[in-house]
Amino acid sequence: MIVGPMNKRTKIYCTIIAVLLTPCIARADAGLPLVAVFLPPMWFALVPVILIEAEIDRRMTSVTFGKALLAASVGNILTTVLGIPLMWMASATVEAVFFGGARGLSTFWERAYAVTIQAPWLIPYESDLPWMIPIALVVFAVPCFIVSVMVEGFVNRFFWTEVAKRRIWKATLVSNAASYLFLALVTFVVVSCSDKIPFLRHCFESVVYWFLGIVYWLAHRIMGK
Repeated sequence: MIVGPMNKRTKIYCTIIAVLLTPCIARADAGLPLVAVFLPPMWFALVPVILIEAEIDRRMTSVTFGKALLAASVGNILTTVLGIPLMWMASATVEAVFFGGARGLSTFWERAYAVTIQAPWLIPYESDLPWMIPIALVVFAVPCFIVSVMVEGFVNRFFWTEVAKRRIWKATLVSNAASYLFLALVTFVVVSCSDKIPFLRHCFESVVYWFLGIVYWLAHRIMGK
């Protein structure tokens, strides 16, 4: 598939376009790795997310703010710095190896396929990326939310031994729901203003390319190339 230059509206959504045009990754036609969209706002909002979750956890469990802050810090560092990026790399590798071909957007099922199965690394249907990216973000947010709740729930149980398990899981679920809503707002603002704050893109560019390099290497290994 030949893709022309991206229009201005698409560039607002895209913080970086992968250029790893190798036999493995080319199956996804270079495309837009979703990590380039969600990673900057996710890491940028780490501190306020920790504070939001700590306050909600404190209110719902009656633990001290210090204990809530400690648990929220550990849990969010594990999920934000390690868990979610690792999950993206795994899903992007699977897509590059098995589901990287462009099937078009002619039918409803082809459009659904493009923003669900191929959500980790979007095929560059240039004129359709503005609607594809938000839907792909929502789709990818579902497993991210599950991972966040599971990891942070176990972390909270470790730190709050005096709190009933059911209460811990309920607080973890509610606090993560609140933080994900906040992240959605931050992502919208950052992506919409990415052309006005290029320094933010540059700060994360090397990290994003590092992730892409790992996917590139893994996919080549699996495909035996």
